[in-house]
Amino acid sequence: MKKSLPLIWLPGLLCDGTLFEDVDQCLPEWIAPACFTLDALPTMEQLAADVLAKAPKEFVLGGLSMGGILAFEVYRQAPHRVKGLILMDTNSANEKNEVSEKRNALVSRALNGEFEQITPEVLMPLLIHPSRLEESDLTGKIEQMAINIGLEAFQAHANALATRPDARPFLSEISVPTIVLTGKNDLLCPIDNHLLMAQHIPDVTMHVLPNCGHLSSLEQPEAVALRLSNWLDLYQSQWL
Repeated sequence: MKKSLPLIWLPGLLCDGTLFEDVDQCLPEWIAPACFTLDALPTMEQLAADVLAKAPKEFVLGGLSMGGILAFEVYRQAPHRVKGLILMDTNSANEKNEVSEKRNALVSRALNGEFEQITPEVLMPLLIHPSRLEESDLTGKIEQMAINIGLEAFQAHANALATRPDARPFLSEISVPTIVLTGKNDLLCPIDNHLLMAQHIPDVTMHVLPNCGHLSSLEQPEAVALRLSNWLDLYQSQWL
């Protein structure tokens, strides 16, 4: 039997494993991917501890957006268990007050009965490339993920994002192979975020996908999988 290495995915805000399903189908057969459902916990520290309690002893860790932010905290808590990092469409900085205020306004709307309207009416133009906004298969997946996550987790994760620690001073201490990947047209986590990570993480590879927005793994799963597969294969002999 061939050995396999777990790849633990951490999803973005209002996202679930659907975010990575198409990518997973194209990854090397020696990788065993799984996406963790994030419990309704209100801090990154608690979320990371919960991930580590459920995770195997050693694994590659990947995250998109909030999942990438959480990946920094998981690595900080248990660097000896993480063999590699995949950071997609994310941000290593702590949150600006104006961003928290905008999200808190959305949480208030959700609590007042408008939860299911927030993704299609407010978030969708920020999540995918403008050329994809009329693709009902894609937008339907994104809307359904939000419904699957629900209001309780949305509120808790909004708090976790607002109170997260600044990971920028920690970047140079990341000692595992890392790949940074982003859509060129990501409106939520711009390229400069990723250039900063690539500048300070010692063993890093970076890719920018053209004509792609924030949810790169849903928008361009084959392109994402190709770059991840090439990167994973570079370290197969080291990790297995």
